[in-house]
Amino acid sequence: MLKKIGLYVLGLFILALGVSISVKSNLGVSPVSSLAYVLSLIFPVKMGYFTMGVFISFILVQFLLLGKEFKILSSLQVLCSVLFGYFVNFSNALLFSIEVPSNLPVRLFLAVLSAAVCGLGIFLYVGARVMPLPAEGLTEVISVKVKKPFSKVKVFFDLTMLAVSVLFSVFFLGSIKGIGLGTLISALLIGKFVGVFSAFLKEPLALFLKNKEQLITAVPQEKVDGNS
Repeated sequence: MLKKIGLYVLGLFILALGVSISVKSNLGVSPVSSLAYVLSLIFPVKMGYFTMGVFISFILVQFLLLGKEFKILSSLQVLCSVLFGYFVNFSNALLFSIEVPSNLPVRLFLAVLSAAVCGLGIFLYVGARVMPLPAEGLTEVISVKVKKPFSKVKVFFDLTMLAVSVLFSVFFLGSIKGIGLGTLISALLIGKFVGVFSAFLKEPLALFLKNKEQLITAVPQEKVDGNS
């Protein structure tokens, strides 16, 4: 169990690092991270704290939708949200002093690198099968409640996050911030990178966990929070 938790925490940190790299690229972040990023531009509060708040709001919506069906164990998503939020703050601080050239090729490279790092983080934290992050958890709950495939609900969820982020950005900042080419790159590539890491690292991690059933063989692209 300790190995699974360690793998899960490592995955969350790597995912947070990927999010910070996407911020550094200045080409746009993933849909799930977009609202927290936009809010951090509007208010003098670190992105990680807004990430905590957004994720905890997802948990509250899960509770409202499930009612008595909401499992006590699911409340542990709050701890995961707080941990991930702190990881985002730490990784942002870690990369803060690094100056990125303004030319597009470098920023595109960072956007692709972000997708790769996020893919590795998702592969590790999902593979540990400890606890889903709230965005994925809420999407699954909605999928069950409306009796629609997870993939379709995921698209609706991401589009909703983007729409809310755009509204906040335009209203408070006067233009669209945090959403751009990098957002598209994350949507297209993160799932692909998860598959690549699964192909090469599945067996070594299964041996590390000493139980092949503990590590999923691959993560469906529609379950990626481009998270985090």
